[in-house]
Amino acid sequence: MPMSQPISMPWSAPMFPPPPHSWQGVRSALVPFTPDEVNLTRILPPGIEAEPGLGSIVLLSYPQSDIIHPFNECVVIVPVRVGDVVGNYVPYIYVTTDEALIPGREIGGFPKKIANVEWERDGDAFRASVTRFDELILAVEGTIAGPMPEEFAALQAEVSSRPSINYKLIPGPAGEIEIEEITATPIVIEAHEVEIGTATLKTNFVAADPVADLVPSTEGMLAVLRSDNTIPAGRVLERIERSVTA
Repeated sequence: MPMSQPISMPWSAPMFPPPPHSWQGVRSALVPFTPDEVNLTRILPPGIEAEPGLGSIVLLSYPQSDIIHPFNECVVIVPVRVGDVVGNYVPYIYVTTDEALIPGREIGGFPKKIANVEWERDGDAFRASVTRFDELILAVEGTIAGPMPEEFAALQAEVSSRPSINYKLIPGPAGEIEIEEITATPIVIEAHEVEIGTATLKTNFVAADPVADLVPSTEGMLAVLRSDNTIPAGRVLERIERSVTA
C-alpha cells in the first residue's frame, strides 16, 4: 500500500501502513473458558472492569496479505466494560513474526509477544500449542464434529463483534510514561465454514507469561472457522495524563 509519508519506524522502510488491514481466508479456533475471578480482578488495569461471561482462547493462522507475510497468533480474551463500552480485554497475546507484533503494539496497544504458535488440523483432529523460550504456555487438542448449529454460531458472532480493549503503554526515552490510554479496536469478521467440536485445553504456569493464573485447564467446546478479517481504525476510550519515571 503506497504511503505519502511513513507512520511507523524505520523512516526509510516503514513497517506498516495506516489501517484498515485485511486478510482473506483466516483460519481460527476458539476454546471458551471460565476466568479465575480473583486473578482477573488483580490483572485488570485502572478504568477497566470485569464483565460477566466466558473468556476465550483464540488461535489464528493468517495467510499472506498485501501488507504482511503469513503468521500465527494466540489471543486470550476476557469480557470487560469501560464506561458504557463492553468489549474483550486482551491480557495476553502471542504472534510468530515482528510484522504482526509491531503494528499491534504501536497502533492498538495489543500487548503482543513473539512466541512459537503451532497450529495443525488433520481431518477432524485439531492440535495447537504456544511455547516461548522453550516453555509451554498452553496446548489444545480437539476433535471437530461437524457444522456449528445456528444458535452457537450467533453467540460466537456476538462475542467476536465486541471491540478489543487494550491498555496502551508507551515509555518515553527517559523511562517516563509517554502514552497511557485505553483503546478500543474493532475486528470485522465475515465467517465461513463454521464448525464445532470438543477440546481439551491445558495451561502451564510460566512466571514471565502467567496465562495459567487466569485460564484454568479445562475441557469443553471447540469452534473452528474460516473467515475474512478486517481491522479498521480504532479509537481512544480514555487518555490518562500523568508522568512516571523509571
